[in-house]
Amino acid sequence: MSLKQKAFGAAKWTSLSAVATSLMQLLQIVILSRFIDKADFGLMAIAIFVIGLSQIFMDMGISNAIIHKKDVTKAQLNTLFWLNILSGISIYITLFISSPFIADFYRAPELVSIIRWTSATYLIVPFGQQFETLLVKELNFKSLSIRDVIGKTSGFLVSVLLAFWHYGIYALVYANFIQASVSTLLLVIYGLKVFKPKFDFDWHSLKDGGFFSFGLFQMGEKTVNYFNSQFDTLLIGKLLGMEALGVYNIAKTLAFKPYQIINPIVTKVAFPVLAKMQDDIEKLKRAYLQILRLLTYANAPVYAAMIIFAKPLIILFFGEAWTESIPFLRILAITALCNSIGNPVGALLLARGRADWGFYWNLGMLLFMPLCIWMGSFWGLEGVAWGLTLFKVAVMLPAWGLFVYPLCKAKFLEYFGSIGKPILLAAISSVVAYFLSPSMTNNYLALGIGLAILGAVYAILGMLATNKQERASLMLYFNNNRKAGP
Repeated sequence: MSLKQKAFGAAKWTSLSAVATSLMQLLQIVILSRFIDKADFGLMAIAIFVIGLSQIFMDMGISNAIIHKKDVTKAQLNTLFWLNILSGISIYITLFISSPFIADFYRAPELVSIIRWTSATYLIVPFGQQFETLLVKELNFKSLSIRDVIGKTSGFLVSVLLAFWHYGIYALVYANFIQASVSTLLLVIYGLKVFKPKFDFDWHSLKDGGFFSFGLFQMGEKTVNYFNSQFDTLLIGKLLGMEALGVYNIAKTLAFKPYQIINPIVTKVAFPVLAKMQDDIEKLKRAYLQILRLLTYANAPVYAAMIIFAKPLIILFFGEAWTESIPFLRILAITALCNSIGNPVGALLLARGRADWGFYWNLGMLLFMPLCIWMGSFWGLEGVAWGLTLFKVAVMLPAWGLFVYPLCKAKFLEYFGSIGKPILLAAISSVVAYFLSPSMTNNYLALGIGLAILGAVYAILGMLATNKQERASLMLYFNNNRKAGP
């Protein structure tokens, strides 16, 4: 099977998985928002931050090194397998011991039990981590998608059931543990068909193979990037309290959900595919720009709708009790759109083996973005949201100049032309939809009519503003002529 055929199949399964699991996660939050109060959502946001940060250290950036390197020996894979497990145990012990200090920092004693229960997943997840990496490298996204859907479904069912039984925040905590267990079990079942680990620990094979040099920059870049993406959560939880964080985080969850659904459909497949093109710069540039156009055309109208129809969206998904989140949804929709545009550059960096560039970039971001968010905090929650958003918009130009052009030679007009047209079309469509949408007391009906108008106008403008060749290029780059050879 050719690379294009494999990539097409990978994209198909990734699409199905991303849509199904993300919609399930959104439905989970929608249901739980009726049973769990705002402060509890704030507590869970802090716990998720701690666990997510620990995940980076468990992986140590080596998973992507396995994908990047063309030849990996069995001795290296065996060593990495056991290294993952040792890392998971170490992280669990660290979180178990440090949870009281984290709780004291936020003046939230409930965090001790929440973090300890949530971190227990690190005793399970490492057993499947390397299998997941190998399946990604082989573009076997069918198995990964089945794993995702079954795992997320189990977590969803447990959380909803426990919420009805009044378990409160522990509905999310226990569901997370069940989901991790089911997902890991399926990874082991699928992964053993690809690789059967043996107890063979050869530290020098990793050092000599360059895994740590690649992995350390990856881990450093991910760590710094993670702090950048979550600094608003840390600051709000500390300065404004858990209830304010809950209100903010609901808006952030909804704002980031479309980008989390749409982008992985392409970017999960983009890294291994772009890695195979790393020596052909012209081909790499075409593929990258096609990814960028596709993602912007898909995301721009969604976020335009979110800005225009924030009020009925919040009421529809979370109810009248969460109307405080409306202004934050509008602001964070801009942030999420910027993230969706900048996100594919990560695959480009890794494909060219320049994880170190990503590390230095995010290190620089860590110096300036928290400052913008902190300055915004003097104006409360909205100030935090605006500080984050304005910073994200400001860094788009230097990101092109420092990464995109040096790595694939995409010129200024090529890059910004790929994102400018769909954003302009989405803006025009949203304005038309705003003025043509009827004013009515039924928020659901008004939302439905407004979205239909926006979608129709965007589709018409898209047809008028693009030629046949350009529309064809918006198809997934690996779907063109997929029956052709590599």
